[in-house]
Amino acid sequence: MRRSEIQHGLGMTMVLISGTMLFATLLMGYAIYRTSATAWPPMGTEPVNVVLPLLSTLTILFSSYFMHQTRVQFADHKKAKMNLDTTLCLGILFMGIQMLFWNELKSSGLLVGSGIFSSVLYGFTWIHAAHVVLGLCSLVWLRLVFKPATRNLDVKLLNVEKFWHFLGAVWVIMFLTLFVL
Repeated sequence: MRRSEIQHGLGMTMVLISGTMLFATLLMGYAIYRTSATAWPPMGTEPVNVVLPLLSTLTILFSSYFMHQTRVQFADHKKAKMNLDTTLCLGILFMGIQMLFWNELKSSGLLVGSGIFSSVLYGFTWIHAAHVVLGLCSLVWLRLVFKPATRNLDVKLLNVEKFWHFLGAVWVIMFLTLFVL
């Protein structure tokens, strides 16, 4: 293993550990709040429609699949680029669905300042969205440097892939925690 591979791998590992700690802390706080609540959702709050979060989940899972296919088909540069482009498009679609979800929350009267329940929903999804924007920037950057002659392209691809899969895993956990349980 080359020194640069070790350094890049260590850097991404630190990013993923930091992200895990952030979301784990948020989830623990949410768990404490949720288990101490006498009713869920809190009295006077309508349950959230899960259609858009479910579409977001399916979109990010498909994007993760295509990101994986980018690496699997790395030797066939043309197919790998197509998979990378599909990943990017699905990531943008994910953000579009999130915007529709926030608009739906707002239209139903569930605003950021409406209470702890709405603050948690917006907070979790906004923090995740900020990370998805970083992931989309990484995908755009990877797409720009995705040329056979690019030095350490395989390492760059692996690191972006790890981050993208991390975002997908975090969203699935959030979906199950916030919208299903």
